[in-house]
Amino acid sequence: MGAYLTRRLLESLFVLFVMSFVIYGLIALMPGDPVDLMISADPNLTAADAQRLKALYGLDQPFHERYWNWLTSALSGDLGYSRLFAVPVTEVLLPRLGNTLLLMFAALLVAFIIALPAGLLAARKPGSLADITINLLAFAGLSSSFWMAILLILLFAVHLGWFPAGGTGDGGFVETARHMVLPVMALSITSIGTLLRHVRAAVRESMRQDYVRTARAKGLSENRILYGHVLRNAMIPVVTILALDMGTLFGGALITETIFGWLGMGKTIYDAVMGNDYNLALVGLLLATATVLLANILADLVYGWLDPRIEYE
Repeated sequence: MGAYLTRRLLESLFVLFVMSFVIYGLIALMPGDPVDLMISADPNLTAADAQRLKALYGLDQPFHERYWNWLTSALSGDLGYSRLFAVPVTEVLLPRLGNTLLLMFAALLVAFIIALPAGLLAARKPGSLADITINLLAFAGLSSSFWMAILLILLFAVHLGWFPAGGTGDGGFVETARHMVLPVMALSITSIGTLLRHVRAAVRESMRQDYVRTARAKGLSENRILYGHVLRNAMIPVVTILALDMGTLFGGALITETIFGWLGMGKTIYDAVMGNDYNLALVGLLLATATVLLANILADLVYGWLDPRIEYE
């Protein structure tokens, strides 16, 4: 286990290194730079001032030198300053990463709580009215895009007035929970459809295995077979989908947080890209990548708990 975990962590560090190079290169291709924005905002700045500022920030250096300078500074713990907020990027990103993780885990929890029993019901009665209805709802969830967020705002915030249309609240538990309801609903709808279909398929596949026929031959009840034997084996592919959903939810968070004004990583990265805040956008995207990689490592570790036959070699 220790050797496997060490290898996965080293692989993740290598992926982060490659991603840092790719993201840095993509950001460098963006039109304009912070100095150009300063010049456009202040007509009193001369060409000589612009040249001095670019030399000060290293923007006059070749791409590989600028990337190397950033990488060495990042490895020493200096991730740079945010141009938009005039503070170190970690002071901006860490609290907002917490907000995004809160939103994502709440959406995953809601999706899992709804998809698991619905998928079990559909798997136990294939071809029944319940199975057909659940599958139709799953397809509807998969086909719904994030325009659903607009519909949720119109219905629950504008017409009914039950929940606020945006923001993160004043920090209190109840107020934060009220502000979370609509973005969590928007994020979880697609995940419910994906998880539901995978739960149904995994349970149906497990129920066809030899150990289920043996358990039935021994006289075990269907509920004991389902919850004591089938479900644990069926959860392995579902855990994989949960881990992969982290990346999907991060992508969805960018749109959802922007629509609902939720101060998380998605909205922060969007603001950073639109405002040419290179450091903030770069570190934000790397943090999002690291979170997805960590989720996949945790999923691999859960496999061993679900199925002791899995060996980490």
